[in-house]
Amino acid sequence: MTNTACSMITKNLLPAAGLVVLGLLAWLPARAEITALTGATVHPVSAEPIEDGVVLIENGLIQDVGAGLEIPEQATVVDLSGLHLYPGFVHPGTQLGLTEISSVAGTVDTAEMGSINAALRVEVAVNHDSELLPAAIAGGVLNAHVMPGGGLIRGTSALLQLEGWSWEEMVFHSPTAMHVAFPPGAASDEDNEDLQLIDETLEQARHWHAAERAAGAGQAPRPARNDQLEALGPLLAGEVPLMLHANGIEVIEAALDWAESHDFERVILVANADVQYAAERLAEADVAVILRAVHAMPVRRWEPYDMAFTAAARLHEAGVRFAISDNGGGMDVANARNLPFHAGTAAAHGLDPAAALKSVTLWPAEILGVGDRLGSIEVGKQASLFASTGDPLEPMTQIRHAWIDGVEYDLMRDRGRRLHQRYHQRLQTATP
Repeated sequence: MTNTACSMITKNLLPAAGLVVLGLLAWLPARAEITALTGATVHPVSAEPIEDGVVLIENGLIQDVGAGLEIPEQATVVDLSGLHLYPGFVHPGTQLGLTEISSVAGTVDTAEMGSINAALRVEVAVNHDSELLPAAIAGGVLNAHVMPGGGLIRGTSALLQLEGWSWEEMVFHSPTAMHVAFPPGAASDEDNEDLQLIDETLEQARHWHAAERAAGAGQAPRPARNDQLEALGPLLAGEVPLMLHANGIEVIEAALDWAESHDFERVILVANADVQYAAERLAEADVAVILRAVHAMPVRRWEPYDMAFTAAARLHEAGVRFAISDNGGGMDVANARNLPFHAGTAAAHGLDPAAALKSVTLWPAEILGVGDRLGSIEVGKQASLFASTGDPLEPMTQIRHAWIDGVEYDLMRDRGRRLHQRYHQRLQTATP
């Protein structure tokens, strides 16, 4: 065989051999990536703080938490001495990823046309490249419950982690709930047309699903396809909770009456500070609450200035399960990073500090159905954490590190931090 022929055979065989090697490597078990966060005061939220604690993370999950733990040789050690380690904040109700600049219509994608949008899935509209996501993460908000807006039956929401190349990568839990906005006019009008439309749609959905079941059993022809009615099936079957939006005590009471009349198995009330006036009823019925806008003014002349500030404490005293949120839409989307300061204000006005921290970590995770995977620093939960210089509910505290699924996030992706660094360096250069 000539040298030329050998060369040609070798040239043809090398790519094939490379593919074989790559194929064999693909069958080999991947080596676990272990990270050890050491030296910080660990605040599990579900337990007492751990001085000089260690958190072991493997493949995105928390493997162990405690003091004096043995650190595996292959672990990447991150020294957090002098810092405090907390679970990432869970925003219980926002439109992050759906709104960029609230005053520019082309950057707002929060609702569809019409009043009945049960088939809407909010996660498919999320902009994973939104400039507001890094800002929220830099503020410790690592997961957010993104909700639809507009209409009466608004569609389903999704709990997202705020880092990912696409909405598919960001989805942590979906669908989270079906959203219904209770018409304010129905509080004083039994014949309210909007409420009648909601009732009629739900009744049609019940009949449509009954016809589907009959068709599946071969007892009737299959009904015409209807995406809106089909999407209401999980709500009617009790597979997803009803997230009921209502503001004002009269509307809240009417909304709760309506939900009881429909025998919904799980109800989560999204409401303003007036919800405190229904605290005993909510506790007795075990209705969870997403409390909106602690930073709000009273709406009645007889109410004290701190009416909204004390609402969380009153809910807690009554035994209501709740999570603290902002208003969720409009300008509050750009300020989602300020979520912990709503909880801090509640703590300054009577809410137990430990409860205030839980109201933006563990409790929203539990209310949204993922308390076994998120919201505290516990073995088996997602490693979504941040390290700060102190109490994260205090505005002067700085967040120094953040991890999402065990991977450290580059906080300099936040435009605000980049600008601060840029002008801080300029100031230092200009100072004689």
